[in-house]
Amino acid sequence: MITINHTNIYKIADYSRHLKNLPTEDRFSRFGFNIPDSSIDQLILNMCYHPKDHELWYARTDDTRVGWGHLVKNNEDSWELAVCVDREYQRQGIGDMLIKEMLAWAKVHHIPEVYMHCIEENRVIQHLAKKHELKTRDRGPGERTASIKVPEPGFFEAQTQLLKEQAEIVTEINKLRGKLAGLWLNPSNRNN
Repeated sequence: MITINHTNIYKIADYSRHLKNLPTEDRFSRFGFNIPDSSIDQLILNMCYHPKDHELWYARTDDTRVGWGHLVKNNEDSWELAVCVDREYQRQGIGDMLIKEMLAWAKVHHIPEVYMHCIEENRVIQHLAKKHELKTRDRGPGERTASIKVPEPGFFEAQTQLLKEQAEIVTEINKLRGKLAGLWLNPSNRNN
């Protein structure tokens, strides 16, 4: 079973590893060119310096993360959406689930517009853009931009998102409680 989780800056090292482990073809699909590791390091550093401008989601099987979604603030009115899924888990609806969750979050957080870059060769992302009603326009040879004006949330959409975010907070608090209890019960582990 695949679950989609909204996460925070603490999972950024996992996101960096995921991006750096992408095969050349997938790096090209995700970034539009074969991005070097040093550019991924710059992206991650930017995320560390500007955490409020970045939101992350990950798709998870029972035992491993298999894909990531990233929303990055472009300006007050627009955020860029990007997804990438591990090759062996592609074409299983995971990118679709990530985009759905990201757009639901954008709606509840009153993001006016979400867009993504779609390279010509990546028919899957163009299909997903169309499925989620992102309107595409050409940007030049080999690339399109797909965007959507994000509508205001309905009552039930807002309540559902609020409950998800509260559950995320409770989960993080419980993790911290567990770590704190571990330190109290075994003070010798403090230096680990």
